[in-house]
Amino acid sequence: MSRTVEAAGAILYRWRTSFQGWMKFSDDGRAAPGADPRSDLDELELCLVHRPKYDDWSWPKGKLENRETHMRAAVREVGEETGCLVRLGPYLGDAEYPLNNEGRHRGGKGGRLKHICYWMATPTDSEHAAGQSALLGPIHRPDSREVDQIRWVGASEARKLLTHPSDRTILDAFVDRVEQGGIRARQLIIVRHGKAIARKEWTGKDANRPLTPRGAGTSYALARELACFAPDRLLSSPWIRCVQTLRPYADEVDLPLEMVACLTESSYHRRPEQAHSWLDRQMADLLTGNRTTMICMHRPVLGGIFEKLRGLCSSGSLSKRLPDDSPFMPTGNAVVLSLTGDPNHPTIIDIQKVTPIVY
Repeated sequence: MSRTVEAAGAILYRWRTSFQGWMKFSDDGRAAPGADPRSDLDELELCLVHRPKYDDWSWPKGKLENRETHMRAAVREVGEETGCLVRLGPYLGDAEYPLNNEGRHRGGKGGRLKHICYWMATPTDSEHAAGQSALLGPIHRPDSREVDQIRWVGASEARKLLTHPSDRTILDAFVDRVEQGGIRARQLIIVRHGKAIARKEWTGKDANRPLTPRGAGTSYALARELACFAPDRLLSSPWIRCVQTLRPYADEVDLPLEMVACLTESSYHRRPEQAHSWLDRQMADLLTGNRTTMICMHRPVLGGIFEKLRGLCSSGSLSKRLPDDSPFMPTGNAVVLSLTGDPNHPTIIDIQKVTPIVY
């Protein structure tokens, strides 16, 4: 048996409903262009939960179920402890401590460890709730034996209420993300299509080469992972293997798939600059709107796109998360980029890899 228990959770936040005075935020809740990211923190409420079993105040979190990823567990556990269906944003970091240190009464060192991954998260709005629930399942009322109190408080009060030093460390990471502009970040999801039938085994046109049964299964599993971010604009190369990769998500959430001719292998080979200009427009639209965009493309296209995106990363270490050698990422996988800043000069502040579990 592993000596480490895996868990996941989030700092769930919302804008203060009692905010008065000069309106710094647009109707959809985003900060106005040019607003100081550091001032955002004063207008946020963070969700803390009280666990009667341990008599502690902490961030909503819980253990992974069998064959569950950390991001799926984060959405499920936050939902079960707060009653809120949530969508994830930038990743915050992780914490680790001995299991016998759970709660107020410390049991000392030794024994098994608990490792927890944390995200920023917001309550899912009514526009996205139905589609997200179709993929992730319903959210039930919190069990009072697990959580008997929920409080929405400011960051300063949260720091005083939190029982564990590790939770205050995650709060520090949240504050850092806010100062990076993470509250205004928008997610751009790039997907490599699922495993397709090998070229040497296909006698038709390459554009019509479909997914293998395992590729189709991976696409189905990937849809449930990406539902954690609730993408609501779906773009794809029109070639069959890309369309089939996004189809399970599109059908479940009842969204159209927009075809983008410049993302095919042949088109990109002839005119890569056309796809790069198109991507610039998508990122600008993303940062001026209130959507999460998902794009499915081919391995040869990923190389040039990643090269372009590496130049937008906020640090050299972050840019290294976008591989510079083929195949760039496995089939049926995705990366989630958190973009912020000027729509004409976006900055990537976070990159998350998404690998579905297929069994």
